[in-house]
Amino acid sequence: MKPRQIFKEKYLLLVTYSIVFFFTIFQKAIYSPDTSGYLLALPYRHLGYVIFSKTFLFVFGDAFDIAVIFFQSIFGLFAVNFFLKKVSILLHLNIALKILLLGILLFPFFSPLYVANNICPEGLSYPLYLLFVALNLEFIFNHNSKVLKYIFIVFLALVFTRGQFLFTSLIFAFVYLLQNRTQVFKKSVLIHLSVLVLIPIVAVLGDLSYHKLKDGIFMTTPFGFVNMSTSAFYVSNSDDIKLITNKDDRVIFESCYHSLTRQKLLLSQNKAKNYREQYEHFQKSLVAICNLTIHESGTEYYLQKHLPIYEDDNFASAKSFYEIDQTCKNLTFILIKQNFKKWIQLYFANILHGFHHWFIFISIAFSLLFSLFKLMSSYNKWDALLFIFSSLSILNAMLSALFTYSIPRLLFYNYAMIFLCFIILTKLLMQEIKMRKN
Repeated sequence: MKPRQIFKEKYLLLVTYSIVFFFTIFQKAIYSPDTSGYLLALPYRHLGYVIFSKTFLFVFGDAFDIAVIFFQSIFGLFAVNFFLKKVSILLHLNIALKILLLGILLFPFFSPLYVANNICPEGLSYPLYLLFVALNLEFIFNHNSKVLKYIFIVFLALVFTRGQFLFTSLIFAFVYLLQNRTQVFKKSVLIHLSVLVLIPIVAVLGDLSYHKLKDGIFMTTPFGFVNMSTSAFYVSNSDDIKLITNKDDRVIFESCYHSLTRQKLLLSQNKAKNYREQYEHFQKSLVAICNLTIHESGTEYYLQKHLPIYEDDNFASAKSFYEIDQTCKNLTFILIKQNFKKWIQLYFANILHGFHHWFIFISIAFSLLFSLFKLMSSYNKWDALLFIFSSLSILNAMLSALFTYSIPRLLFYNYAMIFLCFIILTKLLMQEIKMRKN
């Protein structure tokens, strides 16, 4: 690239980032229903954004809103620029593709997400995710082992902020293993591979330790199985209670099931003609099923049991959050097993909805299988990149669909990855056509 062109590109990027920055800081802070949970450091909120919001509130006081928006804007734009540069060089993107990729990367700063203005984890998790992916690309494809320490730090910060990314490091570990399959027992390769494989364990231990120090219980952040139980409750039937042996689990199931029946929030009460309509009904009903019925009534049930026993109300409350999550874990597996056909159809409808169109889903699923097949036979840079971007997209979609529902707030992280999959597929197709002509 000519020096003059580089100067023009830097100038255009600076102007673009400045426009986005001034747009965000002149927008008001957004307090969503989840915000108070972080400001109050409730037991079912991950430690990352709790520590971040508490620190900013302590340091900036009345200027908390503008300080958070300022930091999330700057940090977010820095991560976007870092990711854009790494990927542009790696994929040899021309100016048109760079502009399209930049537009996708900047989309979350605007409506409806407003990640920089929302006092919620996305303001940190989005830039952390971009940094994590870009650093791993630098490590694998530029063979820069010096960034491993940054990968370690960024991954912990990411998972402590949004737990849905716990398994992402394993994707990069798998690609690194295939890249170095002929020298896998070399000391340096084993050390690097161990870092990528073991950091999820470190993250879980950190989460457990945080709750032990703060809440007095050595537990992972509760609410995951409460979320996961939502679809299981949605497809359940009254006869399922016969399979539940635990007394507390039976009481909670019966109470929640009757409540959901009264509110007409069960699949059996849904008159939809196809699974797309059934999923749409489920998505609209999720908050009422999960937050306002299962979690609310279940927590209250355990709280009434624990308050007379424990003198510390905070401990009793934390234990209630923990136990309703454990109950939902028990119920989820029972209800899914009993109603598997209905549940799996709902689950796949959930995944498909996250990709907005069946063509995008089929393309990304094909990209994953195609690149995996190619990588297993022989390593190739383009196949590895296609596998990374497609597997990141599929994994996040599958976990989001499993634990909650497919909405932009959970899936926007990989919109750029999906775009990059199509770029790589086009490159591979053009290469194949060129080879056949020759």
